Formats: sequence, structure tokens, C-alpha cells
Amino acid sequence: MSGIRRLIASLGLALLPLPGLAPAAMATTSAPIPRIETGSHAAAVRAIASDRAGRVLLTASEDKTARLWRARDGKPLAVLRPSIDAGNEGKLYAAALSPDGELAAVAGWSADNDIYLFRARDGSLLARLSGQPNVVNRLAFSPDGGLLAVGLWGGHGIRLYRGQDGWRRASLAGEDGDYGGDTHGVAFSPDGDRLATAAHDGRLRLYALRAGAPWRQAETTLTAGRQAHALAFSPDGRQLAVGFADAPRVSVLRADDLTPAYSPDTRDLVAGGLGAIAWSRDGRHLYAAGSWRQAPGRNAIRQWRDGGAGRHRDVTVASDSILDLTALADGGIAYAAADASWGVLGADGEITARAAAPRADPRANQEGFLIADDGGAVRFGYEFGGGRPATFDFASLTWRRTAPADQGLRPPVLRHPGLRVDDWRDSRAPSLNGRPLPLSAGETSLAMAIAHDGSAFALGTAWFVRLHGRDGRELWKTFTPSACFAVNLSADGRWLVAAFGDGSLRWYRRRDGVEMLAFFPHANGVDWVAWTPDGRYAASAEGDRLVGWHVDHGPDRAAEFLPVGRFAERYHDPAGIAAVLAPERAAPPAKLAAPTKPTPSTPPPPADLRRGFGLPPEVRIVAPGAGPVAGERLRVEVGARDRGAGIDELRLLLNGKVVASQITRRSGKASGKPARKAGDAETRASFEVSLEPGRNTLRLIAFGANRVESEPAEVIVEARPAPERPRLHVLAVGVNEYRNGVLNLDYSVPDARGVSEFFKAAPGGLFRDIAIHQIFDEQATRANILASLRRLRESRPEDAVVVYLAGHGETVRDDWYFVPHEVTAPEQPEALARGGLSSRDLAEELKSIPARKVVILIDACKSGAAASGFRGLQDRRALAQLSRATGTHLIAATTKEQMASELPTLGHGVFTYTLLQGLGGKAAAGGNDITARKLMVYVEQALPELTRRYRAEEQYPVVNSTGMDFPLALH
Repeated sequence: MSGIRRLIASLGLALLPLPGLAPAAMATTSAPIPRIETGSHAAAVRAIASDRAGRVLLTASEDKTARLWRARDGKPLAVLRPSIDAGNEGKLYAAALSPDGELAAVAGWSADNDIYLFRARDGSLLARLSGQPNVVNRLAFSPDGGLLAVGLWGGHGIRLYRGQDGWRRASLAGEDGDYGGDTHGVAFSPDGDRLATAAHDGRLRLYALRAGAPWRQAETTLTAGRQAHALAFSPDGRQLAVGFADAPRVSVLRADDLTPAYSPDTRDLVAGGLGAIAWSRDGRHLYAAGSWRQAPGRNAIRQWRDGGAGRHRDVTVASDSILDLTALADGGIAYAAADASWGVLGADGEITARAAAPRADPRANQEGFLIADDGGAVRFGYEFGGGRPATFDFASLTWRRTAPADQGLRPPVLRHPGLRVDDWRDSRAPSLNGRPLPLSAGETSLAMAIAHDGSAFALGTAWFVRLHGRDGRELWKTFTPSACFAVNLSADGRWLVAAFGDGSLRWYRRRDGVEMLAFFPHANGVDWVAWTPDGRYAASAEGDRLVGWHVDHGPDRAAEFLPVGRFAERYHDPAGIAAVLAPERAAPPAKLAAPTKPTPSTPPPPADLRRGFGLPPEVRIVAPGAGPVAGERLRVEVGARDRGAGIDELRLLLNGKVVASQITRRSGKASGKPARKAGDAETRASFEVSLEPGRNTLRLIAFGANRVESEPAEVIVEARPAPERPRLHVLAVGVNEYRNGVLNLDYSVPDARGVSEFFKAAPGGLFRDIAIHQIFDEQATRANILASLRRLRESRPEDAVVVYLAGHGETVRDDWYFVPHEVTAPEQPEALARGGLSSRDLAEELKSIPARKVVILIDACKSGAAASGFRGLQDRRALAQLSRATGTHLIAATTKEQMASELPTLGHGVFTYTLLQGLGGKAAAGGNDITARKLMVYVEQALPELTRRYRAEEQYPVVNSTGMDFPLALH
């Protein structure tokens, strides 16, 4: 048969080493890559597949991940991470799930054109088929799971592989490379005896399978379109449906001889393509979709009755092209779309499950993409076309709530005298003053902006961000993380800012195109994270889970993902992030080079994570196992294994609060001893803990010597029910009168009294009783505050604790200090270190409190002499670290100046007034309870608005939550 080449020797596949068998390979990483992670795909979902039973779905995306989902409700099951690199390397275009759901095959663009075979139950990489002649477009398993068909790019046709030893090995069963275009359609007949393919040469090919090898049986040239893209056998195997990428047409052929049978009704469709197709499992319905759309942002699936011969209906499911369809066992189908979404459409036309990227959508909003003159603030839209606009200010790392007219932001310049850029929107042929601008083959221009002085212009394309001089000469170009839909150039000439399809916004130095900052706003309009290429970051309270580092372990091992929150101790750097975009006259961010010898309160600065880092330890809870336990005291046995960065500390949390820790210093750098080899014997430890009645979650983490945090290990145990309700302990500290009268305040004591009185008057129901201790003015010494904190050790695990501090606060290096009454010169670091109450002091006391439910409330004004530069952002870092180190909820307000004297109408400082409003019912959020996290959300949203109402400068709280949520009051 023409084009058939028999296999002479089998292709050997690399095996996946079992965990622990190759520790040396895991010791360090090289060139980790920052990646967005929202629990869903961040770029076009190119393929979707199902097991035979329709229980599990597999999706593959241009975001370089594949994901497994529960079909009935869209619950995420696993993330599959093959090896990736910059540019297109690692983008996934094809996916297939074995009929039994045990094996996931994914492929796309890689150096060796690899096909990765993952074990679905645990996400481990089982084997790799390398050396395909070109990019892989399509994968399909045979009905018995024994064969894997591969559709290839560039006229290379198809290959078939036969699995051996549960697909730990594979051999090439046959191939056909005699194609005139890319192969996108590959399908086995229901009985597994035949294979059909569709290619962009307009031809449909049918193969008979003999001993797994393809023998070309028939072929035909299709006339409904030139790019036959997708095909599917009917469930009875008698017919083949074919969809076209370049025309809104579908052809149904007889499967035995490929002669036309009928054409489903598409007479009303005039543009786009139907490059995705599927039959329902019972054969009653035929489905097709693609780039055809009902209107901009409204892409639909067409469903025909009678297997395509009957009437149709259209169901809108996505805002961009639908790229793949697959049939499910219950008669419905699943779809994948270019807007990074996927879903399940029932036979009744109802969507039963859907997953979409929780991101900002920059499409169709070039004119609405605004930036400040210095690039330090940006306005964008969360929705297609610029809907739900929002503004973020990097000087304060906060959302701006003022009206757009007051924000001082500028739209992109689209016209300039003597410089006319045409055909730049959704075009492959942009031009400058009538002269073509060269793009790469297949590259599409999507966005454009001209410099304010007309000296240059930028193009954003599907693949690159490009900067051209006024004469059209290319000054630089850089690969994009996904398609670039909006660009703008700052008026000061320093920045090119771009918005991408993955939801990120990025700042490039205009002079050389180097990326300096990235920003990802979550679709909820609250959470965000910003990061630099070297690894520093700042984030909202929940934002540090939205991005992390992809760590490759070589092509034959699944990659690893470490969220940036696991680097918090060294790399959480709000001041450094704000300084990146600050005007050049401002103080630059801290350099990454090593300074003079660090002191205990001055940890060494972070290294550039792009150069690699030692992997954090691997931990486990040895005992107890999950289930009921006897008694209130429990011994917890834990273990940790070094993976290259040593084992610096083991930390045990109970219901989110830190209850025990052990410093191990298992590394040469930390202890002065020779470094332990990665993979050495497990380090063991035990902790004694007091349980709360009912459900208890034990969580173990470990830190390497580089203070990178491990993946946690968790066990849930059940203790006996509580015999009585918990108690509430309130410690309220307020300082109006300082020994140095220059520091005196007006509202700290009234604020502390207000919080105490609220809880004292709270209605019963939550707590059996409430113990309140107050310390004011001259009694608020360091010794007295520490003694009062130590009295909280009398609490029980099931109790709740509220600690409220009002007075002056200051940050020195990585420590935040509350200023007691006797400190007379808080602006002097030495005096503050001697007499202040540091966040480290607070952390040690909070960890010693048996109560697991702890909230810290801080209203700390700052003396004017101590306020400068980015000090407020340093406060954020230190206070967030206090919350993380103790496993508590923290809500704090720190300001450069005293605010209380300007707000006499409230009777309180604005922060405490907002707290009391929330506790009084405004934070109930639809229920009758005010929990710690509900209060955090309310204060975070209400405080800026209230402060803007009473003074020009908005005030933003510091909020951080690592403990378990619990009710503080009933409304």
C-alpha cells in the first residue's frame, strides 16, 4: 500500500522512576518557570477526551498543562505537567484517555515531538514516546486500549503505536506519511477494525487494521471545504461525519466506501468553520462546532436530530472558537474552547458542568487599556469588550476605587502625525504608512499602540510583543505567554505594558524588551498577585496561590509545581514590587546580591530563582492515621526526607494554627556540618498536641535551609464531642498617653474599649462565657502585655482568642513592632529593639496559646519621623509573616500619620469603626454569623471606601488568614 512503511525495530521508551529510587536527580532544579495556576486552564483548551464510562474527562491546553476532571460536576482531579520551556515548547494540542480511564496520553509542541503517557490515578508520568517527525495534532486510543493513533503536523500523516506491559513500553505498529497537509482528524471505528483520518489536504482516508498496522482501504477528496479537520464514526460504525476548519459545513459519508450519504443543514451559516464534531453515543444526535459564531463572543454548538438528518438547535457555550467535542456515555457531549473553558452539554441542551478560567479577559478592549504616565497604575476590563473595568495602583499595591476621570490614566495612542499603522487588528498583514510590516508565517497581529512622541510603535500578536521604530525597523520582539490582545506605551518612555489571553498583564522595559513585572488579577475582583522574573512577589490575602514555579525533573518525569506562597519567608516583598515601577528618582528595590554578613533579624536576601533552587523536603504524618482517636492528648509521629535543600524546620498545625515546631538544621549551610545527601534516611520527630472536640485536621510542613516550604501532609482525626461550649478570651491594649508626650494619640484607648465592650455585650449562644482583659496607657508596658498574653495559655483548644492592639507601630528590617508606653524614641531601631513588642515576640506567645481559633486585630498609627519610602509595604510583609508563622487570622491597619484626630464624627479611628460595623452585622454576608474570614473580607472592602469618604487618602488594611474559620459573633 502506498505510503506505508513497516516497522523494522521497536521504539524503546523511557520508564518513570518510582519515588525515592533516584534522589540525586531531584537534588536541585535549573531554570524553573513562573506559571499561573487558578485550578483551571489559563489558555485555549485544544482537546478533550473521555473514558468509556464517561466518568472522567481529560483536557489539554496551550497553557502547557493537561487536567483530569470528574465529568458529572467538573471537580478537578489532577494536573498533568510534562516538561516545558519558553515560547511554544510544552504547549499541548492533543489528548486521549484510555477506555478504562487508567491512562492519559497528551502531546503537542516539544523539542522531540513527545507523546507523554500519564497514569491517571496519581498523575505520574509512566512513559514517553519521543521522536515523532513533527508536532502532534491528534491522539486517539482504540476501543480496546491496545493501540494509540497519532495525527501529525506538516504532511507527516499518522503513526500507530501498540502498547506493551501496560503501556510502560510501546512499539511502532505502522505509519503513513503520504499526506499533503496537516492531520487533525483521527478516529477508530467502534469495533476497532478500521481507522479514519481527515487532513488539511482536503482528503479523507480509511484504513483497515491488520495486526495493528494501517492498510489504506479507501480515500476521497471532499468538496464541502478544503481543510477536513474533524471526523467521527457513528456508534453503529456505518457512517462517518466530517467537519471543516475553513467552512461552516458538515459531510456525512458511508463508512464502507466513503461515498456521500447526506449533509446536515447548515444553509443559514455563512462564515467560520465547524472543525469539531461528535455523535451522541446512542446515535440520535450529531453535534458540530468551531470558529462559526452567532455573534462576537457567542460561539455555539449545533445539535441535529436523527444523526444529522433532522432539525437542529444551537446552544451558546463559549466566547471563542470551540476546538474539540467528545461523546459521553449518557448521551451528552463535552466540549473544549479557545477561551480556556470546557463544559458538558446534555442531550437536552443544558450545560451540566463547566470550568472557565477565573481571569480578566483583555479581548476587544485595546482602546480601554489605560495606564498612568509612569506605568505605575493600569486600568483593564474583566469581561470581553472591557466590561467590569478595574484599576490597580502599584505604588500602594491596592485597587483604586475613585472614578476613572480622577485616575489620571491614558488610553493607547492609535494615531500620530506622519505615522499611520493600518490593518493591525486581527490581521496577518499590518502596514506602516502603506508599507507591509513583516510577521512570521501564520502570525496574527491583534493590538497596537504608538509612543506619545511618535518615536516608536508596538504590536501585540498571537506569538510576540514587538516594538518598531518610527521608520518601521524592528527594535525588539519577545515571546508572549499567550496571545497579546492589548498594548500601551507609558508617556515617560520607560514601559511597554501588555495584556494577554492568559489574564496576565506584563511590563516590559521599552529600551530592550526585558520583562520586569507581571500581574494577574483574579476574576473575583479582589485577589491578585504580582511577581518579578527573579521570584519576588506581592499578593492579596489569597493571591499567593495563583502563581508559582514550574520545576522540571527532566523529560521522563512529571514536573512539579510550587506556589509562590511556599517561598513567602524570603520572596514576599511588597516594597520591592512597588519599587519596580516607581519613578526613577525613588529608592530602587533591594538588590539580590548578598549584603554584608546578615544578623539574626536580617535574613539573607533572596537569590534569583531563575538560577534554580534546592527542592524543599518531602513530609509525611507517620501516625496517627485518619479516623477516631481516644483522649484529648495525642502524640503525632512525623517524617521528612531531604530533597536537596536540607531540612531546616518541621512545623505542625492543628486546625490551621501552629501548635508545635522543631528546628532540625539538617543542612551544611544552616548547621556548619557537611550537607546531607538528598534522599538520605528519613528525619523523624514527634509532637504532643491537645485536640479540639470533634474534627481535627493535622497538617505538617517542613522548610529547607533556603526557607522554601514543602508540600503539606494532612491527616483528619475525630476526637470526642465537646462537653460544653467554648470560652472567648479578649485581650485589648490601647495606648493614648506615651511617656514621650509627642507620641500621644487620641483614639487608641476608646478604640480598645469599643472592641472590649462589643464582646462584653454580645448576645449568648456562641460562647459559654467571655473573659476580657484590658491594658491602657501607662499600664501598657512591654512586660505587662507579655504577661497578659501568657495568661491566655489558660485557654483550651476549643476556645477562641481575640487580641486587639491600638497604638504606634513600626517596622525595622523584617520585624514589625508594637510600641509600648515606655518607648520614647520609636524612630531609633536600637531603642525599639530594646523596648518594643516585636512580631517575633508575638509569634512565640501566640504559638504557646492552646486555643486554635485566634484573631489578631491591630490599629497601629506611625510616628511621622519613622515614616518614609515604602515603609507601609514593609509593614504588610512583616505582619503577613506573623500570621503565617502562627497560623492565625490577622486584620491590621497601619498608617504613616495619625488619622483619629481627623475623624471626630465617628468616635473611633476609621479602622476600628469599620471593625465594629462589621462585627455589628455588616460582615454577616447573608447569614447570621460573623466569622473571622467574613470580617476580613468586609474590612478589606469597606475600609478604603470609608477613609476616602472622610479624607482624600484611602487606607488599606493588611489581612492574612492561615487558621481555620470560626464565628466571632451572631447577628
